[in-house]
Amino acid sequence: MEIKSSKQLYNKLLFIYTVILVCVVSALVTYFYHSTKNRFLEQRLNYTEMMNESAALYLEESSDIAEYIHEDLYKSNMELKDALHYMTEEPADYQKYRLDIYAENKTGEYKGIEKFFLDAFQAYSSLNHIVLYSYGRDEMTEYTRDGKSYRRQGDETLKEQLEERNLAGEDSFSFMKEIRDPVTMQVKGCMLLGFKSSRFESIWQYYSQAELAVYNDAGFAVFDSSGEYEIPKLMEGDRDETLEAMLGAYVERVQIGQYRVISYLEKKQAAAMPVPVLLMIFGVGTAVIAVGELFVRYYLQRLSRRLNQILDGMTKVMEGNLDVRIPADKNGDELDVISQYFNEMCVNLDEHIKKRYLAEIEQKNAEMSALQSQINPHFLYNTLEAIRMKAICNGDREVGKMLYSLAVTFRAQIKEADVITLAQELHYSKKYMELFEFRYQNQFQAAVVCPEEYLQTPVIKFVLQPVIENYFIHGIRMKEKDNRITISVKKEKFYRIIVEDNGKGMPAEELKEQNRKLKCGIMEKQSSIGVANVNRRLKAVYGEECGVSMEAVKEGGLRVILTFKPEEDEKGCREGA
Repeated sequence: MEIKSSKQLYNKLLFIYTVILVCVVSALVTYFYHSTKNRFLEQRLNYTEMMNESAALYLEESSDIAEYIHEDLYKSNMELKDALHYMTEEPADYQKYRLDIYAENKTGEYKGIEKFFLDAFQAYSSLNHIVLYSYGRDEMTEYTRDGKSYRRQGDETLKEQLEERNLAGEDSFSFMKEIRDPVTMQVKGCMLLGFKSSRFESIWQYYSQAELAVYNDAGFAVFDSSGEYEIPKLMEGDRDETLEAMLGAYVERVQIGQYRVISYLEKKQAAAMPVPVLLMIFGVGTAVIAVGELFVRYYLQRLSRRLNQILDGMTKVMEGNLDVRIPADKNGDELDVISQYFNEMCVNLDEHIKKRYLAEIEQKNAEMSALQSQINPHFLYNTLEAIRMKAICNGDREVGKMLYSLAVTFRAQIKEADVITLAQELHYSKKYMELFEFRYQNQFQAAVVCPEEYLQTPVIKFVLQPVIENYFIHGIRMKEKDNRITISVKKEKFYRIIVEDNGKGMPAEELKEQNRKLKCGIMEKQSSIGVANVNRRLKAVYGEECGVSMEAVKEGGLRVILTFKPEEDEKGCREGA
């Protein structure tokens, strides 16, 4: 079966991720566009409101200054009298009054209306001019900040000029304050306080977002930044409360005395965004899409390479190569888990093959090696059984017992299956050791210890006999009578059959070398089954973690440990997992 590459999955994921990326970035760009637009609108409306408040505040300050000057005039007795004489008397009589007051004044200083107005100019920088008008004499005098005064009288248009100046000047706006005689409370004239209107232009230029118009109740403009609309039209819209609809703008308005302040911002202008900001938002969105696309391509290419590694590994396994391994510890994601399981599958499959095929080969080789010197094992077994019966009939029970043990051993080799119970293996081992009891009478003791719950545990046959034989060949001390060999069974993670003796033992260097060979599965050529053969059979059947190992016993001797794990335990572990 042909395994396809991951190119199709790559293209599909690339299309999906690109669509998601474009949709997400487009939503973010739309959000930032409207958010920025609303911030600009809010900022411009705030500027419009602040401009309106600043203009209204300047009007209030100017009105307060006019009120302060008017009050100060009434608080200054000499200045007030000077102003009343100035407005009611002829110039010659007024000058005579000033000289008489100056002569009477012991301080040598005359505080007249000129000095009062000069102090006012110095105290208030926004004050532009002061006009003093006499109702009785129809005379008007204008005082300026440079200390000069201009006096006019007898002109028929003088009063009209005064009213016009009160309404609005070319560069100023005014507040009129009447001057009364404090004794008779009769109105003698008025004082017109003019303030600079250029301050409104400074306010408008500072905020520079909305338009500003300042006018009085009579419809005269103090300041109009745009000049697009006539003041009467603005006043009409203001009264009818249709100014916003008429101007198509956001409007802020306030009235201070006789003056009205209108700040308005056209709605189109208010919602407009600067071109650089628009370019920045869409430029950033495009850049994010481009960078995101590069990242997606890089990520998918890495993913595709990893998928191709898995597919290539599967192809090699299909071709019969179980040694293939896929890197599975770099990213910690699901592909690493799949790679790890794939590697474990290859290992387990290889071990399964070894268990099912190599174990059979090793078992047959072991049987052939054990029986290679026997011409007819069935004939030998039957002959031994006949000799045993003859010995019993002759009353020689000891010989009969020896022949029975030998017959049991040969029968186990011939008739038993490859896998027997632990109880059977221990039984055959006892019978084998009984043969040596007759040979080495009163020279050694043998003991077998196994918990009852382990007796039915399956194990491959003839794993103990070669170890016991190895002891009687190399380990027993022939000149001593306290020889001892003990066989015990324990279970921790694996089953362990421990054969321990107090024999000759083994030098440390030789013991280390033997354990190395056992761990690596090295088996030298020999004519009989030995410990190395048992080790190789255990590893082939139960896995590399099983086998034979050796340890030195402190009081002398050797401890041989056979480790195995029956298949039923392996299945139980898998079912429990």
